[in-house]
Amino acid sequence: MSATQQSESITCRSNAQPAMVLQPLADETGSSRQAAEQEELLQFSRIATKNNLLKLNWWHSPTQPTIDIEASFLAGGGTNGMPMKIDNNNSLSTPAKSIISYNRHSRKKDKNNHHQQKQQQQMSTVTADKINIDVDEDSDLQDSQLLVKDPKPCVALLNQGQPDQMKISGYRLSHLRSILCWICIILTGGLLRLVLHWWRHWYLLATCESCSLHEAQQVLIEEDYQGNHKLYHVKPVSLLDVEQLKKLMQKKVPGEDFDDNKLQLAVHFSSAHFKNCRSLRIIRCKQLIYAWDSSINSFNKINGLDVNVPCSYYHQQRGLSLQEQLSRRIVFGENEITVPLRDVKTLLFLEVLNPFYVFQIFSVILWFAYDYYYYACVIVLMSVFGISMSIMQTKKNQDVLQETVRNTGNAWIVNSKGISMELSTKTLVPGDIIEIPSSGCTMQCDAVLLSGNCILDESMLTGESVPVTKTPLPQKRDVIFDKKEHARHTLFCGTKVIQTRYIGSKKVLAFVINTGNITAKGGLIRSILYPPPVDYKFEQDSYKFIQCLALIALFGFIYTLVTKIVRGTDALKIAVESLDLITIVVPPALPAAMTVGRFYAQKRLKTCNIFCISPRSINVAGSIDCCCFDKTGTLTEDGLDMWGVVPKSSTNQFQIPLKDVKRLPCEHFLFGMVTCHSITVMNGVKMGDPLDLKMFESTGWLLEDANNIPENEKYGLIYPTILRQPILKETGKTEGTVQRQNSVDDLLANVGLLKTVKNFDHGIVREFPFTSNLQRMSVITRCLNASGFNVYCKGSPEMLQQLCLPQSLPNDYSQQLSSFAKKGFRIIALAYKSLNPRLNYTKIQRLSREDVEHNLEFLGFVVLENRLKPDTTQVIKSLNLANIRTIMITGDNILTAMSVARDCGIVSATQSVITVHAVPDAGGINFELQYTLELGSQNLTNGIGNLENDLTLDLDLNKSTNKLVNGNLANSNSLTSVKTIETWTHNEEEEELDLDVELGASSASIKSPAPSLKDNSWRRHYIFAMDGKTWQIVHDLFPQQMEIILTRGAIYARMSPEQKQSLVVELQNLDYYVAMCGDGANDCGALKVAHTGISLSETESSIASPFTSRNPTISAVPNVIKEGRAALVTSFGIFKYMAAYSLVQFISVMILYSIDSNLTDKQYLYIDLGLISIFAFFFGKTESFDGQLVKQVPLSSLISPTPMASLLLHLAVATVFQVAGWLQLHQQSWFEPFKPGSDESEDHLGCFENYTMFAISSFQYIILAFVFSKGAPYRKPIWSNWPLCLCLILNIMIVVYLVVYPSQWIAHFFQLIVPPDMDFRYIMLGYGLVAFLIHAFLEGFVVESLIFKRCQVRREQRLKTSKRKYMRLEYNIKSFENWPPITQVYDIANDPADSNADLQPTYVNLSAEQNLDAQPSGFPGFFEASPEYVPDPTYDHLSS
Repeated sequence: MSATQQSESITCRSNAQPAMVLQPLADETGSSRQAAEQEELLQFSRIATKNNLLKLNWWHSPTQPTIDIEASFLAGGGTNGMPMKIDNNNSLSTPAKSIISYNRHSRKKDKNNHHQQKQQQQMSTVTADKINIDVDEDSDLQDSQLLVKDPKPCVALLNQGQPDQMKISGYRLSHLRSILCWICIILTGGLLRLVLHWWRHWYLLATCESCSLHEAQQVLIEEDYQGNHKLYHVKPVSLLDVEQLKKLMQKKVPGEDFDDNKLQLAVHFSSAHFKNCRSLRIIRCKQLIYAWDSSINSFNKINGLDVNVPCSYYHQQRGLSLQEQLSRRIVFGENEITVPLRDVKTLLFLEVLNPFYVFQIFSVILWFAYDYYYYACVIVLMSVFGISMSIMQTKKNQDVLQETVRNTGNAWIVNSKGISMELSTKTLVPGDIIEIPSSGCTMQCDAVLLSGNCILDESMLTGESVPVTKTPLPQKRDVIFDKKEHARHTLFCGTKVIQTRYIGSKKVLAFVINTGNITAKGGLIRSILYPPPVDYKFEQDSYKFIQCLALIALFGFIYTLVTKIVRGTDALKIAVESLDLITIVVPPALPAAMTVGRFYAQKRLKTCNIFCISPRSINVAGSIDCCCFDKTGTLTEDGLDMWGVVPKSSTNQFQIPLKDVKRLPCEHFLFGMVTCHSITVMNGVKMGDPLDLKMFESTGWLLEDANNIPENEKYGLIYPTILRQPILKETGKTEGTVQRQNSVDDLLANVGLLKTVKNFDHGIVREFPFTSNLQRMSVITRCLNASGFNVYCKGSPEMLQQLCLPQSLPNDYSQQLSSFAKKGFRIIALAYKSLNPRLNYTKIQRLSREDVEHNLEFLGFVVLENRLKPDTTQVIKSLNLANIRTIMITGDNILTAMSVARDCGIVSATQSVITVHAVPDAGGINFELQYTLELGSQNLTNGIGNLENDLTLDLDLNKSTNKLVNGNLANSNSLTSVKTIETWTHNEEEEELDLDVELGASSASIKSPAPSLKDNSWRRHYIFAMDGKTWQIVHDLFPQQMEIILTRGAIYARMSPEQKQSLVVELQNLDYYVAMCGDGANDCGALKVAHTGISLSETESSIASPFTSRNPTISAVPNVIKEGRAALVTSFGIFKYMAAYSLVQFISVMILYSIDSNLTDKQYLYIDLGLISIFAFFFGKTESFDGQLVKQVPLSSLISPTPMASLLLHLAVATVFQVAGWLQLHQQSWFEPFKPGSDESEDHLGCFENYTMFAISSFQYIILAFVFSKGAPYRKPIWSNWPLCLCLILNIMIVVYLVVYPSQWIAHFFQLIVPPDMDFRYIMLGYGLVAFLIHAFLEGFVVESLIFKRCQVRREQRLKTSKRKYMRLEYNIKSFENWPPITQVYDIANDPADSNADLQPTYVNLSAEQNLDAQPSGFPGFFEASPEYVPDPTYDHLSS
């Protein structure tokens, strides 16, 4: 550096370090840039050398000099307005203008994604080892002046382009608006303030004025859920400043003075770019922190160090200094997941101010003013009980959730000097480096593993109790870290570290990337606290209906007010009686009555071991007309069974299937099965993926824990997992009686040509764990008695087909895969390769996965099976009979998925299946959809049809179109792990069938159309099948075809969790009510967004699912639907009953008001308590129908012809009877009209008109309770509900007694003026009997048969006129004559693989025992080889 450059540089001093020089950008020359790049390269090479010498013990490398940020700023940054860029180790780097340029480019990222990736690559290439910290522009005069020219928006977007995008607006206090608002509040007696409490954003608008976000004191955040729901959050803007940092520093280092000018806060948004500032404006919304970002003139979410950060960055950090740690802790907050906690007083206040209870308080006050003490006291007691129970339940839920997220314990934190200190886990911040103890721990943050291996239990997040092995994150500059892609290198918050593995004295270190609410567990808790709103059609209509009732009450209120004033009634009485009409028409007990049906349904579900955490979801379950199912663990058993293996011979042909794996010779195929797994031994028990365990245990080999390895057998630099042969050392014979097939070496040893028997014990040197996007795992092993290393890889056959050398693949590879997949087997492919003998252990550890997993040599197939759960077929059948659509969403092979669908009944044996393929054009940019047709079987039996009716495609290795295997499978789900790859099974009776496993015959598709294709009969009832890759392309590029395919789609294979979720959402957009049933592992997203999520797992991963079944079978689905239908019908009945009761009483009261009379207090009390409340309580006790689910789904909308017609008809009949009784009363000779007196007591209310209205209305209340309590086909008959029947009978007797011949004291108690004529009393009984017949006729025949079944149902089931979108689409599909255009046809009846099942080729198997005689029938193959067989030349081209 020249003297001139030195004079213009900024000098930064530190207490213990010499001054360092920062070169301004204006003076930067080409030579200085080259010097900087050389220095950077030199630094990396130096680090690599240190890592090699110290065995990756990198935290002892020399730390960089500490830089005083504030001193640098004061020395030059404050005057020149030049922000600085500082790495995490406080070494100065590129100057300010590069940062400004980066920010400018970052604003263009949203417009150009490609440019964003390019920019990230450039940044990671040049400055991947740096953290950028620049001084906040607000603290710099020049930048502040520049910001004046920038627009200051009042409205902006939070999380733009993300699923949680929200609109934010700025507001500041307006004194004028506040004064006017409070004047209105006082004038309305506080009523306006109550309304503003319910809609808080109204209060903000009433007291504040809009302003720029930069000046806002409060913000209004608006969430819009798919245009259907809007949620508003009003949040204050808080200020963080260096005073808080100073207090923390003084607390940590007491007695030391700190210069305020040297203290800075660091905020991070993305790309490990920290902005340094003295004050920071933040808002907190939904447990996330948003800070002011002056580069975008808006608030931006504070992210952890996992957003746009290159992988190499983490390995170049050395820990944080105390000031950096405290500065970040102020911004990020304590490392704890916060759950909103409210004390009992606050909960009581909020509960009392609930609109429901406010209306009850209004009613009680009114009743007390009306001297209606009895019922008012009962309502008060009910309200107190309801409020108390609600508060107790809320407090309990808060405490349980708080206990779940409680952060306790300590962690070993490595500081910038490489010293480990034990501190509370609450002090962790992103950027800390922590040491994972060998005894294990529970992770309280998200961290990237830097060194060593960890074995974790991730059941809290994934739902799987299988331990997962985590390996260090690779140091790649050009790869951006992604939590999903690099999940195998990430330790997630809430997971448990069971065991650690490390090299020698090397520590297991991890880099903290997320803390608190932004961790994986924090995200799970936030999804529970803030679930997305769900459309509850019934509840929405109920609110509308209550509004209609309120409108009726308003008319009654005005009518009463006018008539009373005209009559000159007392003003207080006018007010009380007019307001009392509102409580009559809108009954305060309605919301409580509505929950009764759900309450009983929830109790009945609990007896079936189905637990519901969201009772509102029960009603929605009654409308379900589409059920989606996961496969493994849901439709099929969790466990796997080894069916056999199909090794490849030395002649590059498939051998005859071998069922007894222990007979495999000691060759690479066996070594691959023995070593390629992630099994670990914990407490003497082998733990791992069930697939790995089943494959390993089938070999009979032994796995030794690292702790049991003798010292003389340790090799390399680590303690590997040792796999030992099942050979007794003293005899040299295999354990048990199984005779192993001999390899060539074994055969030579037996005849004396090879004197020594080789010891084939293996050690696993390095493991590349399974990942979903790679669909494979691999290991590097070494035979203990040999030199050199081998790679063994297992994975999906489709993926390994791409990785293996073409010459190592048998010619009939695809035909074999198709043959086994058609029969529902789970196929795993094995491959291997030998590494260069010159590679030593150190070089092995540096190999990248891409270098290891290519140019493999194919070894053969491992074939596994599992079975359908016992009740799967029956449940699917019952759902199909109920016209409930069933869909399979799986991560498995599409052929296997179709086999499942055939077997369990999702696809019938006679149904044709069209497989959709998205085929790219020559440029790979545009896609076209191709359709392959499989015609269903018309003649085969159910068992055979289910077995063999499946799709076979042309899987020629040399073709690129119309084949299942696709080169790019990165976005599909895993194939090689039970937790992401589904397996399949066949039914037990199929074992006795002669399965076609011929190895030479091809099952390629038949190109000529079948006879049944010509008449297009298959078009009437075909279904679609596709894989995840095609689904994504169709979803993105073919929206019109997507809706049609969704309407007929039944099989979705190779679906990732995100694709499952999007599929459920798209089905909902077609107006389906969707239920999702899964095992809670990869189905959480779909379970959350479905109308009804049913989890078959009790892990925390399914905590957001409304229903959880302890019985892990899909029998829970019809049970939930049945109870949902019963609860929905019950809710309809109760709502109609409460509404009819209110309107009937409204008519009675309006008639009595016309003569200034009313029902007496005791009559009200009997009606409200003795009739309505008891009926409403026992109404929902009728159990769900225990027969077959019916096709017709119950009504879900109150605002529809049937319920509206029902209410209007019943109300008209009630009005006619009451008016008829009134008129008939006035014709009686003994009748004396009521004359209201001046006495304020209720004695003046007793009259003949009162008796008549009370008698007729009482009968109507009982009749309506009976009529609206419906039975089959959704509920059991009413007589099965004996409490309700008993109440009906008892109340009929009471009303008859009161009407016909009440005792004097009873009549006096009810203030009844009984007519002297007994005939009139009997006429009242006749009114009741005739009313019962008419109401029953109306509900049973007119409403149910005529209006509902013949009109509404037929209209809704008519495809052309239905309101449901999927039905209109079905109408369009039936009109298609030439769509979809079939490009390939497969006819089961002409399947050559089936018709030639008895033909078997003969193979020369050099590795098997040679026997010239015929093979015995007990040989573990499918069929005998036929020596007379000559391959049919007709099919030669199919296997080429």
